[in-house]
Amino acid sequence: MKKLIVLGGVLMLVLVYACNTEKNKMLGIWKVTDVKTTFDETRVNPSTLQQVAELEKQTMLNFVNDSALTIMMGEKNFDAFYSFDEASGKIFYSFDGKGINMNDLGVYKDGVILSESETPVGSIQVTYSKSK
Repeated sequence: MKKLIVLGGVLMLVLVYACNTEKNKMLGIWKVTDVKTTFDETRVNPSTLQQVAELEKQTMLNFVNDSALTIMMGEKNFDAFYSFDEASGKIFYSFDGKGINMNDLGVYKDGVILSESETPVGSIQVTYSKSK
């Protein structure tokens, strides 16, 4: 009987540990909390730059389970497959549903997702935080 209780305790610890991985902490809806842009203003109209930042602020990420992601951009939703590399914190996504053509979404670190994009005229850095 004592062995059964010890075995049950060990199984509970394994279950708690398995549910507490970084990937499981990502599940849920993530909203943009910061957008930083670095553009060559001689090549981009400042009002266009402002529009880009405002569009980014409307984007939300919904990590549905350990492989399904919905990217919500205003009124449009895009279903995607995602993978997460716990060692590096890198998140990759693909719209093909099979994970063949993977794109870099960003890096999960210290409770936020940091996404960086380079364009011919500058860069955009978007920070996502999990909604409560």
